[in-house]
This record gives sequence, structure tokens and C-alpha cells, in this order.
Amino acid sequence: MFFNDQLIINAKEFIESSIPSGIGKRKPLIMIAYHGDGDGCCAAFFLKRYLEGLGVDQPILFYWIGTPDFDFVKAEKYILAQRPYLTIFLDMPVYNRPQMIEKLCFQGKVFIYDHHYPGICDLPCGESNLLYINPVMDQGGVSIPTTLFAWQLNEHRETIFKKEILFMGLYTETWLHQISIFEEFSPNYKERLKELAKLIHGSFLIQDMNTTHYALDFLLGRNNGILNDQLQNHKEYTTLQNIHDLIQNEKNWLTVELMREIRRLASPKYILKKIESKMRICGLLASDLRWKYPHLVIGIWQRWKDTYYCELRRGKDCGINLVDLINGVKTEVVLRSGGGHPAAAAFTADRENFFMALEKLKHYITKNPFSA
Repeated sequence: MFFNDQLIINAKEFIESSIPSGIGKRKPLIMIAYHGDGDGCCAAFFLKRYLEGLGVDQPILFYWIGTPDFDFVKAEKYILAQRPYLTIFLDMPVYNRPQMIEKLCFQGKVFIYDHHYPGICDLPCGESNLLYINPVMDQGGVSIPTTLFAWQLNEHRETIFKKEILFMGLYTETWLHQISIFEEFSPNYKERLKELAKLIHGSFLIQDMNTTHYALDFLLGRNNGILNDQLQNHKEYTTLQNIHDLIQNEKNWLTVELMREIRRLASPKYILKKIESKMRICGLLASDLRWKYPHLVIGIWQRWKDTYYCELRRGKDCGINLVDLINGVKTEVVLRSGGGHPAAAAFTADRENFFMALEKLKHYITKNPFSA
């Protein structure tokens, strides 16, 4: 449909051959590590349903990660300690963590689907215990959302319920215009799904959850139409709503302050602004502002838990590749991490290097031929 058929076949053959091969050695355990945003949560839902469709009765554990490039130290320790026989990474840029992948391959098998731009891929891709699929490399440079990939693994995926989950995952990745299978959903129904998708997508900013995300618990607890019952009666939905309200209040206040500062700028070539918040909310603000400034690169940065983060977004009419900007900065400044997609990327660094990186970033934006 969107993927080369052989990629889907390869993924199914690898996963399905991995499951029974652990029997007899020890009780096999399957680990699904996923990005905690809307795309990652919906993809984890489809992966779980796919495994259930295979009749898998092995334990399946989940581990969600708030921002993949930044939160992997704790994740690596947890995942390795579980000794999974099959580890599945969804929407995880693990291409720059070859030692972790080698350790997991020694314990069992590893499947990775990631649609981030990988730059230099350090994974041991010749390893028989590893299958790494990235449409950016494998399918003409198109960054196809993880939700769509996981949905296509499923049999009977055309049910209304599964299409609702797909709709929400694609909405959070601004990919709905790329697919036309939702004609049966009325405009009002689509708007209701979008509102629910916003709750799912934004909730990972509050990182007090267990290894399974509230949003995934909510999705897995549904067996039919996502909007068919009284959502307020579900504990997970109420939690998501409370988190969303908390985030929105903080975001609205910060947006007012940012807009006041931005209006003072005369013909800006980019927007690069600092915020202060107890939430790591810079990405959400950058995502919102890109719609107000369609020709510009938007950068919002903050200090959070003694680390400096910068989230970049580009407006819909801006042609600058944000991954290229960060890769350019990396050649001159040591970053803790950095990467993403052409339209949404991020980096983090220690204090001294972070401010050097900001100056280099400004230089690369203004020198870019696609700059406003």
C-alpha cells in the first residue's frame, strides 16, 4: 500500500521466526520499546494486536521513552536487565547505540522500525539476529510514520476500530493528507478523533508513568469503536485529560509570553527563544508556533533537569532540512545527542557547548539557501 511489499514480508518473517526459537532455552520474553508520542503509542497498540493474532502466549513487556534521543540511558539498563529474547523498537533512533543493540542481539533477536533520518548508521546490520527497517533508507527517503507500518502488519486491519487508531496516529504526524481510507468518518467524527489524539500525543510530557504509557493502557483497553462509550468512565482517559489540561494551561501562558517577544522582531529570518518551565515543553511550543510562521525555522529551548534542550520545527513553506542543520552543528560542537526529521528535530548539550551550538545554528540557518 505504502511500503514495498518485501519490507512487510521481511518484517513478518523475522518477527514470526523469532518467537518460537526461544522455546526450550528459557521462557521467552518479548519487549516492545516505543516512543511515547501519538505515533509510538498507536504503533505499540498495533504491534501488540499483531502478536496476539499470531497466537503468541509469551510475556510481552512495554517500555516507553519520552524523547528517544535523550532518554536512553535509563531505558538501556531496564531493557537489558529483562533479558528479552525478542526486542522490538518502534520509532526509536537507536542507529547510534550499536553497543546496546549488540548486547541485545547476544541475548536474542532485535527488530527495529524507525523513520528518523539516521545520518551515519553504526548498527551491525549484517548481524543475523537483527532486522533494521528505515523507510528513509529503504524506501526512497520517505519518512513513513511507525503507526502506518505497524497497522500494515495486522490481518483484518480494515476494521473501523483499527482505522480509528490509525487515523489518530497519522494525525499526530501530520500525515492524514497522504492517505485516503477514512471516507466513512464524518467531519464531526474526525474532529473528535483529533481531540482524543491530542490527549494521547501530548501526555508523554509528564514523565511519571510506569513502563507502559497511560495512553497505551487506554488503547489496549478498547475492543471496539474508540468513541462508542462514555470516555469519562475510563480511568486512563480521565488521567490523559488531566495531563492535557495541565500542559495546555502551561503552554497557553508561555505562548502569550513568547508571542509578545516575537512581535518585537523586525523581519526575522528565524525564531530562537528560551522558555522556563518545570515541564519539558519546548517541543510542543515549537510545534504550535510553526503554524503561525510558515516560512521560518522555529527553535524553542530550555533547561530541564540540568540539561539543555532545543527543539526545532519548520513552517510548512520552509524548505530548510532541520536534520542537516543539526548535522552541521555536530561537525563543530560536541552535542550529547541530536537528530530527527527534516521538519522536526532536536538536540541537547552540556551548558557551555549548548550555547556554542545555538550560535552555530543561527549561522547555518542564515546561510541556508532556503532561508526566509
